[in-house]
This record gives sequence, C-alpha cells and structure tokens, in this order.
Amino acid sequence: MQLAPMRYTRIDGTAVAVTVTSAVEAKAALRELRHKQRELKFLRGALRRRLKAARPPAEPIKRKRSVSWLRRLGRGLWWVVTQLFEIATVPKAERRARDPAEMEKELQRIDETLHNIEGCLLQLQGKLLTRG
Repeated sequence: MQLAPMRYTRIDGTAVAVTVTSAVEAKAALRELRHKQRELKFLRGALRRRLKAARPPAEPIKRKRSVSWLRRLGRGLWWVVTQLFEIATVPKAERRARDPAEMEKELQRIDETLHNIEGCLLQLQGKLLTRG
C-alpha cells in the first residue's frame, strides 16, 4: 500500500516533525497529519487482525451451540470481504506469515508514531489558536 506523500510533515522512525511558516500552511499540515493518522490506524487494524490469526488460541475451544446456516453464511461472506480488502491493501510480501513478536514490535512502533502525531496536532492547533 502506498501512503500519501507529505509536504509539511516529516516522519523519521517514530519521530514526527512539522515545518510551517504561515497559518495557511499550518491548516494544510493539520489536514495532512489527520490523513496520516487515519492511514496508520488502518494499517494497525490490519496488522492486529493478522496477529490475532497468527496466534494459537490460548485455551481449548469449548463446545458451543450449533450455529445456524444463515450465520455461517454471513461469517463466510464476511471472511471473503476481509480477505479481498487484505489482498487490495497489503502487499504480497507483507501477507506472508510473520513472526508474532515482529508484528508486536511493528504495532508498538505504529502506536508510538500515532502518539507523536497527536502531539503535533495539539501543538499546531494551540499555535493556531494563539496566533489566529
């Protein structure tokens, strides 16, 4: 998946830096940061689903009531839809089974980046409020 290019924002590892000179650029940077935040949340959700699927169940599955054929059909359709989104959004190299510990590190990196983006958003909004 190709992420959107950024004009005013630079992300190095998990550090986020914004360079603006005017209020107009600050507003554009805010939109840019919000968009990047949505992209990273989308990637984090896909990674969490893959991590959940990669881990074995913690306890043995207890026998439950039989599920109706309509519910099984709905789950099957939902699985097809999620797989199509996975194929459309995640590169083939990323879809390969990865180590759960590696996925956990990636999740932590994404969470730290999201935290830093939120900090930049707050700083930009505060400066816009004080300087008008």
